Amino acid sequence: MSTNSSSRFSTLLLREWMQHKRGWLITLFLPLGLFFVLLPFGQVSGMPIDRFPLQMAVGIMLATAAGVFGIAWISAMFQMPGLARRDVQDRSIEFWLSLPASHTESIGATLLAHAVLVPLAALLVGAIAGPLMASGLFIKQAGFAAWTTVSWGTALVAVVPIVLRAILGVLLMTLWLAPLILLVVAASAWLKRWGVPAVALVLGFGGLALDKLYNWPIVEQLLERQFEGASLAMLADHQALGRHLGQLAEDPSLPLNASGLAAQDAWLAIQNLASPHFIGGLIIAALCFGLLVLKRSRSH
Repeated sequence: MSTNSSSRFSTLLLREWMQHKRGWLITLFLPLGLFFVLLPFGQVSGMPIDRFPLQMAVGIMLATAAGVFGIAWISAMFQMPGLARRDVQDRSIEFWLSLPASHTESIGATLLAHAVLVPLAALLVGAIAGPLMASGLFIKQAGFAAWTTVSWGTALVAVVPIVLRAILGVLLMTLWLAPLILLVVAASAWLKRWGVPAVALVLGFGGLALDKLYNWPIVEQLLERQFEGASLAMLADHQALGRHLGQLAEDPSLPLNASGLAAQDAWLAIQNLASPHFIGGLIIAALCFGLLVLKRSRSH
């Protein structure tokens, strides 16, 4: 990518920030703010802090990161169909078409910001807020003495590789889900408000018809493979994690070994990319992206 192209793309990303920053900031920080405001007045129970202080601290920090990420990701997915028609609806399409940026750059910046950058930012915000969340819950339930029993340095060392693994997982999960996301966005661009219902009808009733009439459940199988791949992108080896958690439950003094587990799981997730379903999904995603570019080029 040339310097001019990189500069144009950065400007387009800045445009997304300026247009959506209020909603993004609310999504990222409002849930955390409500928790900290309500914590002094709420009740916390059922947390085995005394028995597993280090494990509980790590668990709370990771749950905080996962919670903020989940809220931001769901919010972004709900907004995706409307992005395809945004410039036409707010009558800014003529202005954006007059700029030197290509349609590919304009669409790519929008999709990258909403589908990747915002969820990743939410994951990092949740990870940074995790120690504060864990500290608040520890002090709320068992007082400051319980907080001092935790080796917070060890907890942070355990959380960092897991968060790095999660960042990779978000990127891989987005690639696995790209055909479905872009299919909905492309349908919304061409069919407007009928886009999402059309995709749901085609995949739902079309797949059901193929299964019942011709005994060919291809749609269900393809969707299942894509969602399975997206799930494995976030956690590739559930059994290894389960065994390690079981060992920790029997002997809390065992090391967490987060770095080893995260590295091994990341490698397995990367190996899962060597799948015809993943490659086929990327081809479908590319075709849908091409339809978006074509539609935008005709929006004069």
